[in-house]
Amino acid sequence: MKKLFLSAALWSSTLLTGYLLASTNTAYFFQQQSIDIKGLVLSNGKPLVGSTVSLVELGLTASSENDGQFVFSKVPLGNYTLIVQYAGMKAYQLKVIPGQDVKIELEENTIAIDDVQVIGQRSKVKGATSTFISRQAIEHLQATSIAEVLQLLPGQAIYNPSFSQINTPLIRQGGSNPTGTTHDSKSRSVASLGTSIIVNGAQLSNNADMQAVNTASGGVLSSFGNASGRGTDLRQLTADNVESIEVIRGIPSVEYGDLTSGVIDVKTKASVQPLQAKFRLNPTLKQGWIGQGFALGKDQGALFVDVDYTYAANNQIQTSESYKRFNTSLQYTNTLGANRNLYSNTTLAFGGYYDDSKIDPDLAVNQVINQSENYDLRFSTNGRWNLDKRFARNINYVLSAQLGFQNGFQQMVNSGSLFAVSNALVDGTYEVDFLPSSYLQQIHIKGKPLNVQARLSDNFYFSTGAARHAITVGGTYTLDKNFGQGKYFAGDMPPKNSSGLGFRPRRFSDVPALNQLAFYAEDRLAVDVFGRSLDIIAGLRYDWMQPFRDDAKSAFSPRINASYELFKDFSIRGGYGWSAKAPSLIYLYPDPVYLDVFSLSYYKQDPAERLALVTTRVFDAQNQNLEMAKSKKREVGVDYKKFSISVYDERIANGLDMYQYYNFTNVPVYTVASQQPGQRPELSEVVKDSLYVTDYRVPRNNVNIVNRGIEFDFDFGKVKPLRTSFTLNGAYAYTKSFDNNPFVYARRVPNQPYNKLGVYEGRGKEYTRFLTTLRAIHQIPEIRLLITLTAQTIWTDKDKNLNYSSKPYAVMDIVEGGAGEMRTLTEQEIAAIPETSGLFLPIAESSYRTESWKPLWLFNTKVTKEFGKNYGFSFYVNNITNNRPYQRSKRNPDQLEKRNIPIFFGSELSIKF
Repeated sequence: MKKLFLSAALWSSTLLTGYLLASTNTAYFFQQQSIDIKGLVLSNGKPLVGSTVSLVELGLTASSENDGQFVFSKVPLGNYTLIVQYAGMKAYQLKVIPGQDVKIELEENTIAIDDVQVIGQRSKVKGATSTFISRQAIEHLQATSIAEVLQLLPGQAIYNPSFSQINTPLIRQGGSNPTGTTHDSKSRSVASLGTSIIVNGAQLSNNADMQAVNTASGGVLSSFGNASGRGTDLRQLTADNVESIEVIRGIPSVEYGDLTSGVIDVKTKASVQPLQAKFRLNPTLKQGWIGQGFALGKDQGALFVDVDYTYAANNQIQTSESYKRFNTSLQYTNTLGANRNLYSNTTLAFGGYYDDSKIDPDLAVNQVINQSENYDLRFSTNGRWNLDKRFARNINYVLSAQLGFQNGFQQMVNSGSLFAVSNALVDGTYEVDFLPSSYLQQIHIKGKPLNVQARLSDNFYFSTGAARHAITVGGTYTLDKNFGQGKYFAGDMPPKNSSGLGFRPRRFSDVPALNQLAFYAEDRLAVDVFGRSLDIIAGLRYDWMQPFRDDAKSAFSPRINASYELFKDFSIRGGYGWSAKAPSLIYLYPDPVYLDVFSLSYYKQDPAERLALVTTRVFDAQNQNLEMAKSKKREVGVDYKKFSISVYDERIANGLDMYQYYNFTNVPVYTVASQQPGQRPELSEVVKDSLYVTDYRVPRNNVNIVNRGIEFDFDFGKVKPLRTSFTLNGAYAYTKSFDNNPFVYARRVPNQPYNKLGVYEGRGKEYTRFLTTLRAIHQIPEIRLLITLTAQTIWTDKDKNLNYSSKPYAVMDIVEGGAGEMRTLTEQEIAAIPETSGLFLPIAESSYRTESWKPLWLFNTKVTKEFGKNYGFSFYVNNITNNRPYQRSKRNPDQLEKRNIPIFFGSELSIKF
């Protein structure tokens, strides 16, 4: 109730602000005086059809018609920002007032014109702190996937492209090193799972991915090439058919949901464009892409078609592991209706992704194979209906469906000690067969995740005195369900388990679906205060997971962004907001836990004389108290022309994790009383009970993450005599990640009783990094040449372990039926724990040291040359000086580490027909 009151109060206060700031002679009423804003969009002096025109303050969007005209009807009096965009053109921004007719000439965004946009630009359209990345910037970057485009964000480390592992998004998340990996898998998983990827209005979902071998022993992470429990694998999204990307790092609009981190909003190419082919080559990758946009006739719209094929192998001399990607899409866009007031965009996309793994000749004896074959079919349609009614100016809709086909395969030779496994599904003691001493183990995991979503919203606006209000109200429904065959093993040779946690087949189609409903309302308020513009965007979102059920969960998310123009071209801004992310199916419905323990292992050479008895105990790992992960963000910033600074604080107090849980159960122990040759053994009538301790993973809201930092983005403009522009961005970032729950453990020490578990503080990590990226962009339009030199410096890079303790602060007695009550120890009891005790955890002295590295410099270059309008050649070199200095570790002084990425290069040939 407290959260509900706070959320409602925050949103209502925004409306009240508008009323109080309105004219003192004006009571609350809908201002009737309004005038149209009209305009004409041209390119090379000719009307441009289908450009997107946004009226920022009212959140409205229109398209230019066949004659290049656009109109916003009945707009309240005031000053407005108009932004005009078109595929392949430089975005145009200007200030307008109602009654003004504007003429806009768009320029093609190519290196043949001055000031081509090849870096991320600060965006104001969404109200939040965000970066807009144009198609020309993506092409100059020579990005092979969406993951590489994120390097244009402030504070992001540059790394060499790699398809050998999952590429998941990280926004404002510390702990990543220059190779793009991280030291903290928990915080990385929480951050990537909470990042929303949107393609043409439809949110990509990984909520139904369940490709993990055994959640009880290995958690949600897949041993195959799947991002189960980690969000979207960005390797699957080619960058060549992308028209623009907007990355929202701050507090997003309440229209965005099922997230805790940021938003990556992707728009793919949809306009009429000439046939273009690209061929890309680097030491690990070969790629080909071809695409064209067709005009289907007058008033029939446009169809864009493209095909991408990528082959990657990180080690060219070892071809046992590789990655293949095939993408194709069709995107149709048109403006319909007698008044041309219905804009529609429909996308049909198919992709195939294959993580291939063959038997390494050097490891042939183990016969190890890990393969992942994934396909997905995506359909989405979105649009806006300009009704121009008082309370229904624009109706916006999104309808999408995504169906995946996931095939995971794992193989290895099991050899060594004799073993026996059970296939029992209920508690009991069962006679089982011994497995061969060496056999080929094969596991198949087949998923068929389906995501369906629908979103509908209404935009309208009015004024209260001198204040203008643009209102958005809407709702979203999302379904995630897995119809896959699930997990099974080949033949009669089940997998050998570890730590007694057995593997069982499971049908994913039996797992319940995840349903989500969301409702939201938002007000964009604009008013002049002391002659300067005050803009406030405030909204409230309500997310309802598994609605109308006993296990339903919900979350309120109030969000607000405000900015005020203190002086001309100088603004201050701030924001605060909450977000929520529903647990995916693999967290909601983890595998049941099957504990298999030998009650008797009696092996003889003669199979008739053998006997194996295995006791199975089944535990439910499902957590009925699992909550939606929630984040809180706040930030302040200043903007002056093309200079921007942001200070942020982001917290996730209940991130999702598979937490280690202990359980205790009695297992009967049998003994052999006698044995006759050629016959089964006779068992003793005396059966003893043995208390068995097992640990397995259960889903919990266990991860606590704090992200704080300062981001800056400075555009110094062009030095005309040098024909060179200079930009500098970077960030000072601090991340702390730790467990909410304690670390529970005790060593088994020979000749000592194992009757207590130690309870230690929840462990964590702390990271600090200060990184800057300086870019010099040299352009000679006359010869169509563009050169970018990049110098990235990591000035500070530190990390340290948190709460590593050798002695527990409490203990739990090992008793049957579950963990005993926790008993807090006194200081005297803690001090008295000897180092030889199982409750004393030996921790290396190095674990208490802070790792700190010297500054590190990285120099890269990118070159793009166009030959006329039809041919282009590009290449890039990362770490062009091949500077890879050895640096001595502060944590482990006897270790040296190469701190820079290896020298890497690539080239691209582009042809337009």
